[in-house]
Amino acid sequence: MEGSGTDPVLTERLKGRVTVPLVVTAFAAVIGGSFPHGYNTGVLNAPQDLIIQFLNDTYLIRTGNEPGKGMLNFVWSFTVAIYLVGGMFGAFSAGWFADRFGRKKAIIIMYIPTFVAAILFGLCDVAESFEMLIIARFIVGFGCGAGSGLVPMYMTEIAPVNIRGAMGVLHQLALTTGILVSQIFGLRQILGNENWPILLAFVGVPCLISAFILPWFPDSPRYTLIKLKKEKEAQEALQTFRGADHDVSADIEEMRREQKQLQKQPPWSLGKLFRSKMHRMPFMLVSALALAQQLSGINVVFYYSSSVFKDAGIPDDYVQYATLGTGIINVIMTVISVPLMEKSGRRILLLGGMILMLTSAVIITIALNLKDILPWMAYICVICMLLFVIGFAIGLGSIPQFIGAELFKQGPRPAAMSFGGMLNWLANTLVGISYPSMEDAMGPYSFIVFVALLLFFLILIWKFLPETKNKSFAEIAAHFGIKEDEMADAEDNKESVEMLPMHDRVGTRLAATAPANARQNGSHSMPTTHIPQVVIEDEANATNPTIGNPAINVTDDDFQQQPLISKEDSHRSPRKPNIPMDPEVGRPRSGQDVDKEVLA
Repeated sequence: MEGSGTDPVLTERLKGRVTVPLVVTAFAAVIGGSFPHGYNTGVLNAPQDLIIQFLNDTYLIRTGNEPGKGMLNFVWSFTVAIYLVGGMFGAFSAGWFADRFGRKKAIIIMYIPTFVAAILFGLCDVAESFEMLIIARFIVGFGCGAGSGLVPMYMTEIAPVNIRGAMGVLHQLALTTGILVSQIFGLRQILGNENWPILLAFVGVPCLISAFILPWFPDSPRYTLIKLKKEKEAQEALQTFRGADHDVSADIEEMRREQKQLQKQPPWSLGKLFRSKMHRMPFMLVSALALAQQLSGINVVFYYSSSVFKDAGIPDDYVQYATLGTGIINVIMTVISVPLMEKSGRRILLLGGMILMLTSAVIITIALNLKDILPWMAYICVICMLLFVIGFAIGLGSIPQFIGAELFKQGPRPAAMSFGGMLNWLANTLVGISYPSMEDAMGPYSFIVFVALLLFFLILIWKFLPETKNKSFAEIAAHFGIKEDEMADAEDNKESVEMLPMHDRVGTRLAATAPANARQNGSHSMPTTHIPQVVIEDEANATNPTIGNPAINVTDDDFQQQPLISKEDSHRSPRKPNIPMDPEVGRPRSGQDVDKEVLA
């Protein structure tokens, strides 16, 4: 099935080269839309004690009493978790913003909540308001959540097919760089001290840089042509990204095909995506990859690596440097995965990375159980933790962020990526909230849960995920049997016909049985040997306005000679008609339309 219904020559012509405008656009998009997500993921680790003291002092000034330990821990946990809640809302709304404003404009709009949050971060200590801190965390979470869906979508749509994977990895590279920068700035020697409001407010700087660069470059050519129907602007955008001397006719041709198919169906929504049988498998894969990324246990490394390293026996003075080492390894391996993405392919990197993570998690569990008996197991634990990060960086770290854009065509893509992004943030929230309790209950065996989840997702991805390297969107869709959009909407069309009046159903059936060449050539005559199939639900009351019509040579005798349902079988349920689609308006043709057509 793979590759059916596609044109290899066209796919070859869709390839392009790396150009300066493409690189600058990609840099501007990820520095403003991806970097803040990573930065806010790790920024609270270093100044945790200082921020908790700020919460305590603020409450004391207001009430004259110190808050209880339970209340203080609750406010701190809420401050951390509210970022993830905002991210869920932002990720879920990304599809709407992408379709309403376009990919590029939506990314720029999401800088507004980040700028507002940066101001609140910088002023919360001076204003002695922990509410400002909490509100800022929610607002910046919303912006980062939307960016986590918008940036990979934009990058995938502006990239040539042969470097689409590498461009998609840049989102994850910026995210991991943001985590690393937050860890470096959070060192006590830099901003991990009483200057922590500046540390948090720094998130607005990369957005400011991007806001000055990104507006000078065009929006997604696919969005411009397929959604806005502006072919000239789309061609100009392609020439900007591919180079003035590059032939973009193949790209325009491929987008025209998709636009024609998209016009034959109503707009896509999340509900329609749930009901579509043709899209069920890619939708399941996007959801599984979004969950696998967060449920793999990687957040335990980034959120609780300090406590894990302490449990492993690493001295306190070296814990912050061991944690910093995980961030450095994450960035280095993400950089290495950029060229590997187009050489090795998505599938082999994803499966290889998950196998490495699975093996490392098993050894970490063993090392944590034996560290009291064998002290050198502490170092084995650190090594396996770094290997765990390496496996994540080359597979689950980068690929789920953009593969959703590859598995879906233009119509359902925003809805699918919004839902996948929401699941990703939801799983992130669940892990962040549940792991401390799970660690208390299970101790050194807590990683066993992630081993089981990794094994489950590994089998699922190995069995169902195709390779998407160097394939057009049409080729990837054909792998799942999505050859024509009319096929994907067959169920909707059947429902439309079933709601038509009886005489419309008869006309619809009659149009379906007419010879194909007659319909194509504009001739409406039908040989007398061709007996139309007529569905009769109530034989006594059914009427057929086309009976006796000389234009198509169907007589009452023909009708009586071969009824579709005999009197003996009239109690059985009638067969549903085939549904011809009107290519101009994209809906089932009614019997009245056919009558007018044959009488013309």
